[in-house]
Amino acid sequence: PKIPADAAKNRRNAGYFEVRRNAWNEDKALLCHAHSKGVKVVVKHNFDDVVRLCDPSVRRDWIQVTYSKIVQNYADGVNIDTEKPMNGATSHCLALLVQELRRELELHALTKNAQITFDVPWAPRGVDGRYYPWRELAAAVDFLFVMSYDMRSQIYDACLAGANSPLALVKQGLREFLLGYEIDPAKLVLGVPWYGYKYPCQHATTAASSSCQIQAVPFFDAPCSDAAGSQVDYGDIRRLIRTQGLVEQWDAVSESPFVWDSPVEGSQHFQIWFDSPRSLAIKYRLVRELQLRGVGMWNADTLDYSEGALNDTRLMWNALQGAF
Repeated sequence: PKIPADAAKNRRNAGYFEVRRNAWNEDKALLCHAHSKGVKVVVKHNFDDVVRLCDPSVRRDWIQVTYSKIVQNYADGVNIDTEKPMNGATSHCLALLVQELRRELELHALTKNAQITFDVPWAPRGVDGRYYPWRELAAAVDFLFVMSYDMRSQIYDACLAGANSPLALVKQGLREFLLGYEIDPAKLVLGVPWYGYKYPCQHATTAASSSCQIQAVPFFDAPCSDAAGSQVDYGDIRRLIRTQGLVEQWDAVSESPFVWDSPVEGSQHFQIWFDSPRSLAIKYRLVRELQLRGVGMWNADTLDYSEGALNDTRLMWNALQGAF
C-alpha cells in the first residue's frame, strides 16, 4: 500500500505509525481492521481509457463506478493513479473528470466528505508525456501524491546506472509545483521509493569502476531509460547485502546508496541503486522545509517482515517515524 503520513498530526499509536490514508485492494476485513486503529482507507480507481476521456457519458459512468466502490467498501475516498501520457484537449478533460467527481461525491451523504487524491510525476514538466492540468487538479483534489521516484525514466546524458530518487531533483521537482504552478504546499504529499533498480553493466565493467554503463533502452524521446534495469524490493536488496556480503556505498551527488553485485566471480556485474533509512531521512526533512502536507512511500510491502530481516525493516519504519 501507499501510505501518506501527515507530518504534524500523526502520532496516535506507536504500534500503528501515524498514517492518514492508505490505498489497498478492496479487502473489507483489512479495511475494518485499519479503521479500528484510526487509519483511513481509500480505494484506487484509475481512468486508463484516455481516448474516451472527453466523452461526458464515459466520464459519468466512471464517476458512478467510483462512487459505488467507495460506498460498497466503506472507504474514505479514492486515489487516482492513471499515469497516462496526455496533453491538450485530453488534459483539459482530465481536469473535468476530477471536478465532476468532486461535485458528484458532494451530493451524497455517504461521500460528501470523501477524499480524492491524484498521483503525479516528480515534476510538472511533461515527464513521460504527462502534460496534466496541474493547477486545476490541485484545486479539485485533497492532495497530489508526487511520485519522486523512477526519475531515470528518461536519460538524456550518458547511459549510466544512477539513483532512482536523487535528492537535488526531488527538491527541484517539488519547487516547480510550488513556485512554477503556485500549488499550495498543503496540497502536496512527497512520495518516496522503498525499492530500487538493478542494472546489468555493459562491457567489462568491474566493481572497482566508478560507473556502470547500461544498455540503451529508449523511452519517449530519450535514448536511455531505467527500463534497462529491473525494480527490486528493498527487502530483497537487504537480503542480498546480508547473504552476499555486498558493500554499501554512498553517492554524495545524489545522496543515495548503491551496491555492486557479481553473483559469480568473473561474471557480469550489476549495480543496484536504492533508498535506505539514511537517504530517506534526508528526503523526509523536505516535508518540513517546504511545509508539505506529508510523505508517503511506494510501498510498504517491499519490506521483509521475516524474523531474520526485522532489524532492517524496523530501521526503515523508525526513519519515517523519527522524521516527524
